Amino acid sequence: MGELRENILKQELQKEIEIAKKLEASGKSKQAGPHYRKAAIIYRRLAYISRKENADKFFNNASEYEAKGMTISTTTPYTRAVDDDAIKNMIVREKPDVTWEDIGGLGEIKDEIKESMMIPLVGNKPAYVESSRNILLYGPPGTGKTMIAKACSNMLDAPFFEVKASSLLSKYFGESEKIIARLFMEAAEKQPSIIFIDEIDSIILSRSSDINEGTRRVIGQMLTEIDGFSADKTRKVIIIAATNRPWDLDEALLSRFQKKIYVPLPDQKSREMIFELHLKGAELDSITEESLGRISEGFSGREISVISREAIMNMIREMNPDFHDVNPKTLEKCTLKERPLKKEDFDNAFSKIKKVTDKETIEKYKEWGDQGL
Repeated sequence: MGELRENILKQELQKEIEIAKKLEASGKSKQAGPHYRKAAIIYRRLAYISRKENADKFFNNASEYEAKGMTISTTTPYTRAVDDDAIKNMIVREKPDVTWEDIGGLGEIKDEIKESMMIPLVGNKPAYVESSRNILLYGPPGTGKTMIAKACSNMLDAPFFEVKASSLLSKYFGESEKIIARLFMEAAEKQPSIIFIDEIDSIILSRSSDINEGTRRVIGQMLTEIDGFSADKTRKVIIIAATNRPWDLDEALLSRFQKKIYVPLPDQKSREMIFELHLKGAELDSITEESLGRISEGFSGREISVISREAIMNMIREMNPDFHDVNPKTLEKCTLKERPLKKEDFDNAFSKIKKVTDKETIEKYKEWGDQGL
């Protein structure tokens, strides 16, 4: 009987939240407020009848929806415009041009992510077959997490919402929560779609940290939206988040991401492939991609791309010493002299570009992953 009552309450909860979001999206904030407050009441009922491990989460959700219901009625036309502009800036209306071939190495990781992307969209599959629609990519900076998310969007030919922390955080009271709600609603309307939250650690820090009340509300709103999507198995929205500091994330948020994938620094073979990608068309002399792969141990893919560009520019400067004196109006008729890239070009580049991630940090990533959070 208890389980039946809980299921009925959850259905009522989902109904109230959906009504509130539709009203809010259509600009009827005052009418949406009571439905959010009803959702808060249902969350409290769920907290009283649920197992102890779920009660705290339901009480927190109740508080967050009650606060939302109280503040949303004060929405002004001005904040509505800010809200709309923020969402417009988040969606990449042109399909990202990044493909899997543009990402050097990471073979097994690519296959794992492709699988997670495709299974939720399969029309006919056994009822017991499910795949994680919420994916957390973690690892050192510059390892290709953003490129992976864009390649997913390209593969699925799906609208891509690239969320930056700065676009989610607003100085106006309650505005950040509204932006998050609208973002998820827009993604649902354009499904199948992908929401990519880059550097999520900058907005969803652990609630045990010294953070202000506004940030706590943002965390609560994000958790509420992810929960709503997870509860609706018919929705075809993939949520991908990326972080360089997974150990700083809120534990409640981490629990929402069923799949956590470590994107490591490239190994020897991957480094060779990355150099090949960035040096395509260039001729090498006295050095090979294999030797470059060896001497670049510990460098990220992003750092390797910068090294490649710097080596090329070193050659260009040497072969075209007077280039900076060329009249800008004649650039289209200008021809750059070139020669094969030499070891000295790369030595010069390596002297300028230093690797960011040290061995201690790599061990920290491995230890965090081994905890099975």
